[in-house]
Amino acid sequence: MIGLLLIILPQAFANYFEQKLSRHVYEYKDVQKDDIVTSSKPPKCSDEFLNYYHNDSFVTQICFTKNVFYNVEVILGDHIDNKSIYSMALDLTSPWTWYKSNSCVSCKSLKSLKFDNNKKCKSSKKVGKCIDSNFEKLFNATKWNDIDVHGQIYSSESLIQGTFQTDTIKLLAYNSSRKMTISQFLSYEWGNSTPPALVNITGLQMLQADYINTELPILADGVIGFGFGYTETDEEKAQSNTDFVEKLVQEQTQLHLTRQQFALYTYQSSLNFSEMVVQVGGFDYKYVHRQQQNVKWIERLEKSGYYWMVQVDKIQFINGQGNDLINDNLPINKALLTLNSQFIELPYNILISLIKALDNAHVGTECNLVDNEMYLLYCKNYHFSTAIDYRLTFIFGEHTIPIDNYHLIYRKCESASENQMIQNCLFNIKVSESDYIILGEPFIKNHYIVFENQPGNNVRRIGIMPAAVHMFYPDNPDYYEWALIKLVGFIFIFGLVSICSVTFLRSVCKDLYRAFKYRRALNPEDKLSLKQTKEMEESDYSTEEDIQIQQKNEDEKKVDEWTQQQEQFKFGEKFTNQYEQNAL
Repeated sequence: MIGLLLIILPQAFANYFEQKLSRHVYEYKDVQKDDIVTSSKPPKCSDEFLNYYHNDSFVTQICFTKNVFYNVEVILGDHIDNKSIYSMALDLTSPWTWYKSNSCVSCKSLKSLKFDNNKKCKSSKKVGKCIDSNFEKLFNATKWNDIDVHGQIYSSESLIQGTFQTDTIKLLAYNSSRKMTISQFLSYEWGNSTPPALVNITGLQMLQADYINTELPILADGVIGFGFGYTETDEEKAQSNTDFVEKLVQEQTQLHLTRQQFALYTYQSSLNFSEMVVQVGGFDYKYVHRQQQNVKWIERLEKSGYYWMVQVDKIQFINGQGNDLINDNLPINKALLTLNSQFIELPYNILISLIKALDNAHVGTECNLVDNEMYLLYCKNYHFSTAIDYRLTFIFGEHTIPIDNYHLIYRKCESASENQMIQNCLFNIKVSESDYIILGEPFIKNHYIVFENQPGNNVRRIGIMPAAVHMFYPDNPDYYEWALIKLVGFIFIFGLVSICSVTFLRSVCKDLYRAFKYRRALNPEDKLSLKQTKEMEESDYSTEEDIQIQQKNEDEKKVDEWTQQQEQFKFGEKFTNQYEQNAL
């Protein structure tokens, strides 16, 4: 039976490397909802950031606020213990991996592109720390390069500077179904003689940051660059050996990865249940909603640097009947995907069009952009049926991608009256500082997204699928359902065969027992007893017709007896009458 089960159940030969992620978010506690800024455009991202640049020592980044981090645990260096475990954030908008050095400092007022910031900051009176209170790990490489190669990552809100170093980075090679981190493994499962199985990356060039200046805290010990690693032009000669995904795939390990590809599963339910993993080298349909497993492949735009950038043909705020509240032929826009923003960021003209449509959707609804720093969408007296019926939808060529879960679009809703359907809602939608659409968490979450870059095959694309509901009660692929059907069928057939076998064996044993008793009968009394027993057993098998005939005979006998009694009674009565007459 065990052998049959092993044949029936599906075997998993997923050729990918998977790691568990954790989410760390900057909480905006005081959004100025009464600060209406609808009529004024926000400051626009300067050209030095809009014209993003990338070479072997300098990277500029498009303007948007990084306020959420999805972290994976790694070990830096060769020593393995809890002190060497670092929490590194995945960054789709960075081509480089970087970490904070032991000498890293921070000065809020100092943001020079020269590489003397570290020295100037240390000599000033406003020297700060690079670390957050929850992320205090620092690291210095032990395998120093002979020549210091400087590198810097520059954006409107941050500056990160340092030198490139090459050291070992290790990841836990665990069974993906267990979804453990390195720290969990060391805490619960690592015996004294059983070290964890690790995957080593030894040739990755990483930026060792000695100066950091940011407006918001970086909720990680560093960053792993998951940006597009292949440059298309001669002007963009990127630092070699800095592509993390490429290095991991090329590592000669037990993983046997062949595809320069990674996938993200970041599910979050309305009840705040979450499940987050990253896979490198391939993807797995178990993370895809079982009813919608066709991959919608979207081509990545050429000459978009290290960004995962795509073309957006249309944006809709549409219901099931096809009523689109935006319904404008707006200029075609480019969009980039990121894990580091809590928001969908849309160009100003698109948001103004949406605000006008929402104002006219129901009487009394008033929508605006609020907070002169954030420019968030906020609606008063908002009819919540709109939230339930309408979906923010993006059209990429022939593919339509909706954000089906409304709790991802609405940041916070509060009742505005006794009517619970009328609420004041703050959206997870804000104005983009650039001409680009920023597809942050509301788009990334509850989708299973595959990023593929095969330079030799000229394949550069993004695949999007609806995510499985979650992995404890999963809407899993068809092969799980088919395996369950086969297992149920096997149990049914096995049970039926067992019942028939037991019935047959009981009948055989009964006949053998009866024959044995007949053979042992030696005297007439035993034979008579056995005969009576046999007759009693055979009487159990009498048919219904025999019973009816026997009952009929008994009834006829009773009728005859009753008739005879009546005749005897009449004869006695006649004899008595004659005797009385003779006496008279």
